[in-house]
Amino acid sequence: MKRIPLLLAAIFVTVAIASTGFAAGYGAAGCGWGAKEIGKKNDIMAQLGATMLNQFSSNQTFAMTSGTSGCSKSMGLVTAESEQTLFVENNYNGLVKEMAAGEGESLDTLAGLLGCSTDKTNSFASFTKQNYNSIFTSERTTPSEMLASLTKGMSSDPALSASCSKI
Repeated sequence: MKRIPLLLAAIFVTVAIASTGFAAGYGAAGCGWGAKEIGKKNDIMAQLGATMLNQFSSNQTFAMTSGTSGCSKSMGLVTAESEQTLFVENNYNGLVKEMAAGEGESLDTLAGLLGCSTDKTNSFASFTKQNYNSIFTSERTTPSEMLASLTKGMSSDPALSASCSKI
């Protein structure tokens, strides 16, 4: 009788996280040993078994960061891009001013999100100041347009394209 509440709780957790797993092309259990064992079976018991195997083996975190056990390393790039977009949208007004000045805390944070090494933060800030008019092509430049122009410009800059890994 005590197994029923535990089973129901496990099913609830599996269903609650299912959308993130399915969005990445995995089942509800996500990637890892559990997903490798059950394959693409999407029935609730198979996914529950995969989730439990992932939890008990504690391999899923390693698999996600290393790109093993069916986990894709490219998912980290999607996350980095999402973080960049969200940061730019939330700090847009401050970034406009800091890019014009070529210095600032938000600008340093953006450099980090773009994967720039800490010794290139000043180069990044100078780049934004020097290329301000090509990054902000009009007064109506949106955050996503600004980020696209910025990463495009950085890609063509030899020093920044070599030292900023997430552009």
